[in-house]
Amino acid sequence: MQSLKRIVVAPVVAVCMATTSCTLIPSSGPSAVKIASQAKAVDAPYILVNVTQSVAAILESAGERPLSVAFGSARRGSSSRIGVGDVVTVSIWEASSDGLFASGTGRQGGTQIPEQPVSEKGTISVPYAGVIQAANRTPDEVKAAIENALKTMAIEPQVLVNVVKNISNTVTVTGEVASSGRIPLTLGGDKLLDVIATAGGPRVESHQLAVQITRGSRTETIPMERLISDPRENIYVQPGDVITLIRQPRSFTVFGAATANASVQFDESQLYLNQALAKVGGLNDERADAKGVFIYRSEPVELVRRIVPSAMPMRPDGTVNVIYQVDLKDPSGFFLLKSFKVSNRDLIYIANSSLAEVRKFSTLVSTTATPVVQGVAVMSNLNDLGQ
Repeated sequence: MQSLKRIVVAPVVAVCMATTSCTLIPSSGPSAVKIASQAKAVDAPYILVNVTQSVAAILESAGERPLSVAFGSARRGSSSRIGVGDVVTVSIWEASSDGLFASGTGRQGGTQIPEQPVSEKGTISVPYAGVIQAANRTPDEVKAAIENALKTMAIEPQVLVNVVKNISNTVTVTGEVASSGRIPLTLGGDKLLDVIATAGGPRVESHQLAVQITRGSRTETIPMERLISDPRENIYVQPGDVITLIRQPRSFTVFGAATANASVQFDESQLYLNQALAKVGGLNDERADAKGVFIYRSEPVELVRRIVPSAMPMRPDGTVNVIYQVDLKDPSGFFLLKSFKVSNRDLIYIANSSLAEVRKFSTLVSTTATPVVQGVAVMSNLNDLGQ
């Protein structure tokens, strides 16, 4: 009977020894202490940044770069000038029916030159006037040049130059618009929303869209809602701009000791951390470590150096892996929630509290040891009966 007791008691000792190791306790992710300690390693794969009001201000200012800063907001009335590829017509009249361009009808002479594109050299051809430079000139300037070339051959020539297709002074609008294509610019200048409206407007709701503007080798992208709500973003477009409406639903993901773990899409052009946490029901009171609210994100190294001057790129695209930490044990931490912007594809992780780990340990010991203790009690009763 003593040997049977040893067989029963041995598992209890084994369980007690095994449960002293934290690695056997189930967890939804690393603890706040583990994240902080690994960040201090020489080859740490991320930078840990404690969020303060100054850090939040730097991040907010970095996300508010108006298009007027990137591209300028000046109006450019260059659409009156003819460019390479434009299609023009030339009409010529004379003061006499016996002139060079006489029609033979007894009326004053006149003719219309068929439509022709401006060549790569920037020229057009006019009978008797020869090759005329048209590119970078206004229609009136081209008119004067043709009249001057004909004045020794025609009788008081009068010329009209008309641009039929103003290809060089257009912008291209494509993507999620009703009608993609080239939009000719007006003499008074056109703003970004003007050309989008001319293309028929967006095909989907604005909160699902981003607007991408390419000018030369530079490209900038902003949410459509921000373009609508912020007058600074509605800049004047320039000839040759390419405007693309991209369907780009935004989302963030929450893991750990939150009330719900989920991937959440959001429509707000500016979503703050307090709003993001509210969308998943906030922190789990029984599990969450209020000091361990972490936001995982990749940031441009230029931005990170404004916070951590020694930061170096960690990815091929020149970005840095950053974990932002918000301490909600500090009463002022809730103000940080209202000023920290959530970006598209952010991962928000809520660490488990140490008390939650103790509860898990106690539950594990209780669940494992109870059947063994019951077995010992049964064996004790059998021993009593045997005596």
